[in-house]
Amino acid sequence: MRRLSFIFITILCTSCSFDNKTGIWKDASNLPVDDRVAESISNDSLSRGYEDVFTQSKIFNEEKESSKFFYTEDTTPLRITNWPEQYATPTNNISNFFYSGNKILLSKSPKLGKSSSTGNFFKRKIVFYKNNLISHDHKGKIFIYSLKSKKKIFEYNFYQKKFKKYNKEINFIVNKNILYAADNLGYLYALDLEKKSIVWAKNYGIPFRSNLKFTNNQLFVANQDNVIYSIDSSTGDKKWKFSTQLTLIKSDFENTFALDLSNNVLFFLNTSGELYSINILNQNVNWVLNFKNSSLANDAELFFSQPIVLKYNNLIITTENAVLNLNTSTGKKNWDFSIEPILKPIITINYTYILSENNLLICLDNTNGNVLWSQNILKNIKDKKIKKNFNSVIDLKIVNNKINIYSKNGHLLSFNPSNGNLSYSSKISKNGISSEIFFLNNNMLFVDNANKLLKFN
Repeated sequence: MRRLSFIFITILCTSCSFDNKTGIWKDASNLPVDDRVAESISNDSLSRGYEDVFTQSKIFNEEKESSKFFYTEDTTPLRITNWPEQYATPTNNISNFFYSGNKILLSKSPKLGKSSSTGNFFKRKIVFYKNNLISHDHKGKIFIYSLKSKKKIFEYNFYQKKFKKYNKEINFIVNKNILYAADNLGYLYALDLEKKSIVWAKNYGIPFRSNLKFTNNQLFVANQDNVIYSIDSSTGDKKWKFSTQLTLIKSDFENTFALDLSNNVLFFLNTSGELYSINILNQNVNWVLNFKNSSLANDAELFFSQPIVLKYNNLIITTENAVLNLNTSTGKKNWDFSIEPILKPIITINYTYILSENNLLICLDNTNGNVLWSQNILKNIKDKKIKKNFNSVIDLKIVNNKINIYSKNGHLLSFNPSNGNLSYSSKISKNGISSEIFFLNNNMLFVDNANKLLKFN
């Protein structure tokens, strides 16, 4: 009983304040924390449309040549100047990036930081704002690297020496020159990028474990206990919170948000396999779906998913062995497709593109989920060296109307989106790739395995 009491008291840790003048944490051990229960969310949760949508069927594993369908995609490549959050946009989805396409290396930065036990930058979040890269090292030091001057122009370490031994995992989002950060120690803070000073800082007691979303002076974040917080971005104070189902066993999958700004709806997929649709104006839960096998007698089976993506009225959800298309308004399932996806799908106006565990690149019809074509990405590679060494896919993007697939060892394969035919293959980085691929203005950027930023035109 003493041990249980100790654990319970430890969980009920507290918010603490930050002395912006001295940079020293004040003692927060005696500050109370709110009980972790639903607040401001409508209490009629039993009638909110909770539905079990677990399905299981034979995994798709075959190649299919493009049929004579009328390819109707008309997506103009999007030129973006800032990458202010993980996955770039509130919907976690960009259908088609603009890039000059010359694939000429323009610059390579010095090392952005030392390697850690995580091995590469994929565990370290990166955002781009006003032609600057913003990231952190494993010790929690936030730094800004200027693409223009090609050097670090700012470094800041938020943490006391007593946290030195802990590897930091920090999620970022930038809005109007303010960088918001949430970490795996339970700290949430705001850093003014112009004044280079802390605006506010809070300790919410439990590690945060989600991407961040921002709208109307609200910052949305979730912790490892699957509790959603709405934070006042000006003060860091909690506006409301809502507890969803807790997962006792932790996996690498993180809670993910997607935001439908036109309808003021926040979508939240938690580590228990629950998907919530929440009205952010009145805090009512519109509907809830469960994607984890409800026949399990306990919580021993982990739930895995790629980040949720949104396009118009289509919401794409992945599980370990399926991809589902949902109606955003009702939560009704439009279709499901049995596959083992390994990366976040891309959804365009008419199609959904998926890369599977068995190296199949697949194009699905958004209307009914039918397979329009399916191609093995390695089948038509003529260069034997590339074919042999192309492994561990790290990213999937549509760029200049081509489907680009990138590997950790630095290879790029490019495919025609209308039929899946290979149109280009090359090695673009001798030191491999260890981050997401970013597109800003005319350029392609990524961090290699030597922790250097490569910039291509």
